Amino acid sequence: INAGTNDAVSLRGLSIDGVGVGYIGIQFNTGASLTVENSVIRGFTGVGIWFLPTAACKFLVSYSLLTDIGGSGIAVNASGSGAVTGVLNRDEMNNNGHNGIVLNGSASTGIIHVTVSDSVAANNGFATPGFAGFYAFSALNQAPTTLVLIRSVTATNQYGLLARGQGATVRLANSAVTGNTSGWEIDNGGVVESYGNNSIDGNGSNIGSLTPIALQ
Repeated sequence: INAGTNDAVSLRGLSIDGVGVGYIGIQFNTGASLTVENSVIRGFTGVGIWFLPTAACKFLVSYSLLTDIGGSGIAVNASGSGAVTGVLNRDEMNNNGHNGIVLNGSASTGIIHVTVSDSVAANNGFATPGFAGFYAFSALNQAPTTLVLIRSVTATNQYGLLARGQGATVRLANSAVTGNTSGWEIDNGGVVESYGNNSIDGNGSNIGSLTPIALQ
């Protein structure tokens, strides 16, 4: 998708199957916003939905399934200095080789902020070591990345949650982290924050400690 600066792009009711040879399901390069609703994206070797904006934009993915993808179900790799904000609502990201969703701010000086509600990431990350159901990544002096999970589930992944690099934050409210090889990994200045109202059990060893934050 190479849309104009002020263009809003909407995709609804699609079934996109890479049949094991296609690389990317949907790639968003430019535009004001992208909405994907009620869709199935599966069978790609790379990424299901890949956001590569060079300027500020917004996206919404709702009631959609991203499954059986060799890389990540959803990947956000912004560059430039614009704010990239997104919402995932009632989505499933299952059986993907890398991440359910990953936010990567290491090439941007803006911000990346994504809120996930009522969604599931399951059985992701087993292609090679180092992947997760939900993953926020950044680096010193680059875009802070924040991934907020509300009433969501990360289960039976390599890592349930992964926050890596200074400026990378995963925040949990009313969510479940269960049955993962590791519940979470927190390193190089990343943070996983918990409101204390989550269900966390049945995971293997964790790396790092959760940061408690108060309910408002």
